[in-house]
Amino acid sequence: MDETRESPGASLGRAREESAALAEQGRRLLVAGTSEACLKGLALLREAARRGSADAAKLLSVCAAWGVAQPRDLNLALSFLESAARLGSSSALRELRILAREQGDDPAALRRRIDLQSWTTPTPARPLLERPRLAAFERFLSPEECDWLIERGRPGLERARVYRQSSTPKTAETRTNSEADFTIFRADVVLSLIRDRIAKATGAPASNFEITKLLHYAPGEQFALHADFIEPRTPELVRQIQMIGQRALTFLVYLNDDYEGGATHFPKLGLQHRGARGDALLFSNVDAAGAPDYDTLHAGLPPARGEKWLLSQWIRTRAIMPG
Repeated sequence: MDETRESPGASLGRAREESAALAEQGRRLLVAGTSEACLKGLALLREAARRGSADAAKLLSVCAAWGVAQPRDLNLALSFLESAARLGSSSALRELRILAREQGDDPAALRRRIDLQSWTTPTPARPLLERPRLAAFERFLSPEECDWLIERGRPGLERARVYRQSSTPKTAETRTNSEADFTIFRADVVLSLIRDRIAKATGAPASNFEITKLLHYAPGEQFALHADFIEPRTPELVRQIQMIGQRALTFLVYLNDDYEGGATHFPKLGLQHRGARGDALLFSNVDAAGAPDYDTLHAGLPPARGEKWLLSQWIRTRAIMPG
């Protein structure tokens, strides 16, 4: 008898370790900053998924949905998400349930129930003001989508910062809330489709979107009176506007409503707005000529009780990434 022969259990364990190592290599290469590294990273992730890595398949679903180093392909994204769920990813299975808008344990059956057209169709706008443009969208997101976004973004929360004299944000006493960026490792197919929905609601292509943010306000935390447009006060900011355009629109989604206070306040317009859970608010930051509109100065008022959660999407007048 050959006592050196590897047992089936040990062989399976080694295979899992190898696929996990490949997945981690691919993950690191995705953020290396070069197209060559991204392509190599994708290749490693595909091999890891082929060898049974659920994490690799899940990340591949994000890459396909967001067009990372490849043309955007939502059907491919759903295929990878289904694979990740079949390989044991509980997160992938939950995401399929969100996308299918029903419960179930069969990844293939859930995928068949996903209606992409419904996912990207916004609820009708309710105009609040014509100039500057302000509009509300009731039930823009479902309660399940709201909860999912809070859960996905919460681990990345850190002290929010502001833009002053440069494109490098800094902390300030005028802004005491927290925020999290939906980077590639926090993004998913759900958020990709929500951004498509925002694009249809605003009439602006998703290629003009800045990174989507989760905002959190604990009791007493605020974002004092400020503007969302970029003031071209320095040569650096002038170049930024020339490259990717002015920050023309802001789109906010209220992810919960179990708090007191915390409205979005436009003092020059005599308007305070606070949406219910899942409602959205759209407002322009520039006038008809594209110049900064100081009437849109606004504040995120502090909640007196409870926590406030928002999804924030700033939209530029030019493409930030290939569309």
